[in-house]
Amino acid sequence: MRTTMKKIGLFPVVALAALIGCQQPADVELKPEPEVSPLEVLPVKIPDTLVTPRSIDTVAVLPHDQMNFYGSYVVNSVTLDGGPTNRTSFAYSSVLVSDSVIRYLSRDVGFYGIDLGVVTLNGSLMVEAPHRIRLHSSVLADTVLVRGVEYLVDLSQTYTPNHLYTWVSTSLQFGRAEVSITTPDDVRVLSPGGGSIVSRDRDLPLRWSGVNGRLTIIVSAYDRFSKRTFPLLELRPRLNTGRALVPATLLRQLPQKGTFVFTFILSNRKEITGTQSKGGRVLVQAASVYNSYIELR
Repeated sequence: MRTTMKKIGLFPVVALAALIGCQQPADVELKPEPEVSPLEVLPVKIPDTLVTPRSIDTVAVLPHDQMNFYGSYVVNSVTLDGGPTNRTSFAYSSVLVSDSVIRYLSRDVGFYGIDLGVVTLNGSLMVEAPHRIRLHSSVLADTVLVRGVEYLVDLSQTYTPNHLYTWVSTSLQFGRAEVSITTPDDVRVLSPGGGSIVSRDRDLPLRWSGVNGRLTIIVSAYDRFSKRTFPLLELRPRLNTGRALVPATLLRQLPQKGTFVFTFILSNRKEITGTQSKGGRVLVQAASVYNSYIELR
């Protein structure tokens, strides 16, 4: 009887072992590491030292473009990352359309913002505000010129990636005009992390997420006292693989020490012309912007 019970007790164990032995192990899928994209490095052109361009970390338009377009339709989602306890996000839209250039001290310093009447974005009314042009000179006192109007709206609670945004303006002078663009993916930066300390003697890996859109990375010096950015370099990944590498040889060419901003801009953009701007080019851009503020030592 004991022998029989031992046989019965062993049967489930033997059967289970046989069943496991008959099953084929599941195939293991090895995902290749994303390719590290080569970077094209370009200096950022500053058109005129008299003009203080709008900050690249929020407007996401290079100074050269700010001075060469007769206006812009912009919708931006912006993250300012100074570290885990110093991170903020917001979104907004601005519209400026001009029909003439503003000159000051024999220089072109900006554009006159024309009155477009009632302007809406996806049905929401935009607010009319004075268009301000800030000038800075080492000889003269800083000056603010108010020339015409622009239109603003806060989108912090409603901004949506991969979404169509349409501006509609209606006025007696220009009639009805409509401009549309689709927002890109949200861009998120994994490296360099905001608030990190980076050695200029080591290659700096760049890692981000967000594919749908045109990616460019702006490297700027940052003045903590004035909270102004001074764009230095534009880095263009040849492919948006989510990975790139900034060589130490390039980092060592940046100004010694201090705070720098890596501004990742994922954007959709186009150029338009219309009767409002009298044939001048107008930029239309939707962008997701992520700024990582770092210390370079």
